[in-house]
Amino acid sequence: MTVQPYVPEPLPPTGIDWEAHIPQIASANRALARYDGVLQAIPNPRLLLSPLLTQEAVLSSRIEGTQASLEDVLRFEANPKEPIDGAVRADI
Repeated sequence: MTVQPYVPEPLPPTGIDWEAHIPQIASANRALARYDGVLQAIPNPRLLLSPLLTQEAVLSSRIEGTQASLEDVLRFEANPKEPIDGAVRADI
């Protein structure tokens, strides 16, 4: 028995009723525009995005076996001189 590579269907798929999706596409576009407007109104948009990036970093580092929680990381960022357990500090 020989193994054949998987060859996906070409994109975009045929047979999609694009007109039926217009309301959802318009709704998503409006939501993105509102979000962009909020970011434009904030003097430092990175301030809003920073906790999300930190959370993503904590969650993705769990794959590598780290034990630091989001709370540990935020506490360290708020006060790097606060005493923290050595193992947790290494994970942060």
